[in-house]
Amino acid sequence: MPVDKSTVIEYRLETVIEQEGEREVFLYEGKGKIVRMGEWLYLRYEEEHTNNKVTIKLSQAGKVTIIRRSGEELASRMSFETAEKGSALLPTPAGMMELETNTKRLLQNYQDRPFSGTIQLDYTLGSNNQVLGNYGLSLQFTT
Repeated sequence: MPVDKSTVIEYRLETVIEQEGEREVFLYEGKGKIVRMGEWLYLRYEEEHTNNKVTIKLSQAGKVTIIRRSGEELASRMSFETAEKGSALLPTPAGMMELETNTKRLLQNYQDRPFSGTIQLDYTLGSNNQVLGNYGLSLQFTT
């Protein structure tokens, strides 16, 4: 199925956070939209519990960017690239903090009929060569 025009999808996003010996798992499910623009897929949805707008940009070249907005304000922006370091802008009480992402694993798999995909992303967040936490993201979507 071509997704050159905005297409409705159902998604399931699971995130795992491991910090200081503690592990938290979050699950998000709902409907969103997906569209292809050039080499990128743009998956967009609104978080039900916060009303934040989320855009996940996916490139088959091994790049992922996750952007969250609260209204028109940037809530966070994180970039990942296979076996590379990326950046993260995250909100703190003192303002936006820039951290480093280190992608440990980034797997993408897509199917044509129905158009669907799975993304597996494992990464660390750090600052000044100090790891602040280990993170995992598992995304499944289908039209």
